[in-house]
Parts: sequence; structure tokens; C-alpha cells
Amino acid sequence: MDEIQTLIQCHCANENPNVRRGFILYLYCGPHFCNIKSLTYKNVDYTNRLLKFEQNKTKGHSANSGVIIPLNDGLLSLIGEAPEDLSSSIFNLPSYESCSKSIKRWVKHAAINKHISWHRARHSFAINILNNGANTQTITSLLGHSRLKHTEKRYSCSR
Repeated sequence: MDEIQTLIQCHCANENPNVRRGFILYLYCGPHFCNIKSLTYKNVDYTNRLLKFEQNKTKGHSANSGVIIPLNDGLLSLIGEAPEDLSSSIFNLPSYESCSKSIKRWVKHAAINKHISWHRARHSFAINILNNGANTQTITSLLGHSRLKHTEKRYSCSR
């Protein structure tokens, strides 16, 4: 969590604000990159403070492809207010490769000496909520895993 705070407090010259906002949301919600990239304002339920989407990776293959993530004030501010066109992208991200290069520069500028990637941020999210008392079923639901055993295999010995 300290490194996450260090990263959030660090700004780089020429940083892409959409990559920054998307990655911070990613750290606190854990979806796959393809889901962050495809999020639109239609996915945000502002009234109930929820982010709802189907995992692109498991859509059509699993009954658990739907993900619902509660949003606090900080996450809602990262998303921003809904525009008139709800089908517009929340983050408008470039390619995965370009986003990864931006993250690498940002991490280096923050003097964090670890390999941090989009996928590792997903794992960090899961481990952080596990260490803060979430059960494996909750993590399975938030990550959109198709089966509890996938989550247990990856995270049950992380405590």
C-alpha cells in the first residue's frame, strides 16, 4: 500500500492522464486491462455507486462473467462525471504496449524498484483486499473468476 501511495503522489512530465487514472482505478478494482479500456459511462451506476461490467475474458464462457464493484468517492472522482454521451469511453486508453511503457516510466520516476505491470496490479489488488479481511468468495466475484478454485489456487496461501 505504501508503494501505491508513492505512485499516486508521483507525477511525470508528459504523463498521459487517462493512463494514470485508469491504472489507479485498476489498482483499487483489479479488472483486466481490456475491461478498463472498454469501460464506458454506461458501466457506472452513479446512484448506487457501482461499476458494472462483464469480463471480456470470460463473457459467454462463465455465468460469473458479470462484475460489480462498489465505488467510493475517490474512485468516482477518477471516473468523473457522466457526459451526455454515456457510450463514450471513461479512460480513452492507447494500446496495451503504450500504456505499459507509460506505467514503466511512472514507476521508475517514483523510484519504485519493482516490475509493476497491469496484470501485477491486479494481483496486488487481490492480495491487498485479502490481507484486509476479504474472503476468497468476494475476491472471486470482484476478479470475475469463473470458479472459486482459481482464486484459492492463486491467493489462499498469500495470507
